[in-house]
Amino acid sequence: MFFSGRRKKKKDYDNIEDVVKKGTDEENLKGEISGNSESYEKKDDGIRKQMEQEMLTQDKPVTTGKTDAIRFVRNNCEAIAENERQIAEAKKEYEKVTSYLTDIQRIDMAMEDEYREIKDICKSILTLTQERSKYKNRNLTISDAQMRKFEPFEDELVDEIKKMYNAQAYQDAIEGDIKNLKKEKDSLYSQRKEIIAKQNALKGMTKVLAVLIISLIVLLIVIYYATKTDMTLPYLGVVALAGVSAAMLVFESSKNRRDIILVERKINKAITLLNKVKIKYINNINVLDYNCNKFGVKNAKDFEEKWNEYCKMREYEKKFRENTEMLNANNENLVIMLKELGVKDADIWISRCEAIVDSREMVEIRHELNQRRQMLRERIENNEKLKEGIISQLDAMINA
Repeated sequence: MFFSGRRKKKKDYDNIEDVVKKGTDEENLKGEISGNSESYEKKDDGIRKQMEQEMLTQDKPVTTGKTDAIRFVRNNCEAIAENERQIAEAKKEYEKVTSYLTDIQRIDMAMEDEYREIKDICKSILTLTQERSKYKNRNLTISDAQMRKFEPFEDELVDEIKKMYNAQAYQDAIEGDIKNLKKEKDSLYSQRKEIIAKQNALKGMTKVLAVLIISLIVLLIVIYYATKTDMTLPYLGVVALAGVSAAMLVFESSKNRRDIILVERKINKAITLLNKVKIKYINNINVLDYNCNKFGVKNAKDFEEKWNEYCKMREYEKKFRENTEMLNANNENLVIMLKELGVKDADIWISRCEAIVDSREMVEIRHELNQRRQMLRERIENNEKLKEGIISQLDAMINA
């Protein structure tokens, strides 16, 4: 019987999880599969990479006072907290994917008799399932592969569709914000440049006016000694001209200094907001890409259409339950056998029997899980880099 002698393999199973966590299967998979999964629409990878690079070398805000510095630190602390939340979320999902890979490894390492019995049960389950499929409405376009992708997450799909719609709307809003903030920042830099040019022009005018006043005074002195004419009124005129000109120059110079302080504060605010929005952009597009890959969809609309077809397919299945008892019995036996092997998520293999029967299908599932795990690793690494960049900027500001 299958259950006798089960404990002989226990020591071999104890180390499986460590093997999976080291990712040894990934190198063996590189030549086994050519990547025939359904394509889906992504945001331009180049834009995301450029955005990540901009975040790592983001502009340093112009701080004009203690209030600006405090605001800058607070905003960046909020950004760090958001990064840490994203990292924790990705790590939790990473553990789930790793658990699935561990289960695959345990199944592969089953004894020959055990594996043969599991494979026979899976064949029976597949046969019963195919018999029911003959009665299904073939007008539906959803594939069996898509059904298998949805089945493990059936209870979560409605919420996931809403999340994807919200994420796409949020992405559009973020892109609009980035565009507007960049325009605002460029406009403010132009304003600051114009004010500096006006201030430099005032300096030049001051020099010219000083030379002119001195020249007029010298001229009046020469005329006085040459003609002995009373030059009191011309002297007073020159003094009045000098006084009015000096007052105007001081007023304009003071106004320019006030304007440049105000513009620099606006620049600081624009840069801080732009950096926060860039972080949100990167995190949101990573979540969208991962979920599209996870559920095998192109976008939220495609997700909803496939979900509707999935629901119809499930309704049709309920009409044909002649073989329910036999199918349930096989499912229960499969779960018991897999749990005896140490498989943690045994229930999901009811919808993945084909992978146990067909090694090529198992390779595809393993490849897909490794892809998901790689995306999660990259997501964690990117968030770590972003967090380090923000911390470095804060350190530079503190040490400045």
